[in-house]
Amino acid sequence: MSVPEVRAFPTAQEAMAACAEAVADALARAARPQFVLAGGETPRGVYRLLAAGLGLDRVPWAEVGFWFGDERCVGPDHPKSNYRLARTTLFEPLGIPATHVHRMLGELGPEEGAKRYRERLLGELGPAPRFAVALCGVGPEGHTLSLFPGSPGLDAADMAVATLVPTPPTHRISLTPQAIAGSEAVFFLATGQAKRDALRGAVAVPERDPRHPTSYLRGQSATVIFCDAEASP
Repeated sequence: MSVPEVRAFPTAQEAMAACAEAVADALARAARPQFVLAGGETPRGVYRLLAAGLGLDRVPWAEVGFWFGDERCVGPDHPKSNYRLARTTLFEPLGIPATHVHRMLGELGPEEGAKRYRERLLGELGPAPRFAVALCGVGPEGHTLSLFPGSPGLDAADMAVATLVPTPPTHRISLTPQAIAGSEAVFFLATGQAKRDALRGAVAVPERDPRHPTSYLRGQSATVIFCDAEASP
């Protein structure tokens, strides 16, 4: 297991643009383009670039399957919903068919929501999902997906788990490293000085370390951190 490649850019906008280009390339190359979406505010700029036409000439958007790396246990129209952000910034502008969007049902609660998502993954992709690309954020304390340092979900055999995190909304659903393991590419996106220490940890450990959840996520062909100068490790 190797450390991620770091691609640092002078500004956050440039980092997001490079990440969006890499996502488009990964989806364009895939025989079955399946895309894991990041949660939180991190991916907003990437989604907007993709929705504005970046990659439109090569990505078969109507064929892409969209999955979520994590979700807060809120309804789909809640301001904190990861699905709501993706819907308004990506799905609706691109006219993505609803049948291609695999939403985590946060409103059912963490345990039931995780159970339903495990069933959805198995039914659609089988026991060893192969995503073209998984886009992930990195928190200031090092969390990725909704897996914080020391989270039992890091070593879970299940592909989706209920998690309890220190920041509200505290109840969440998260994919696990087991679900991401077959991804062709894993891209981390992090900007701002508050993320610098977390990225230093991400590149410092070549093996899995529960203090650094990013160390559990590696792509089959590429693992890349896109960051700006302030976050660069």
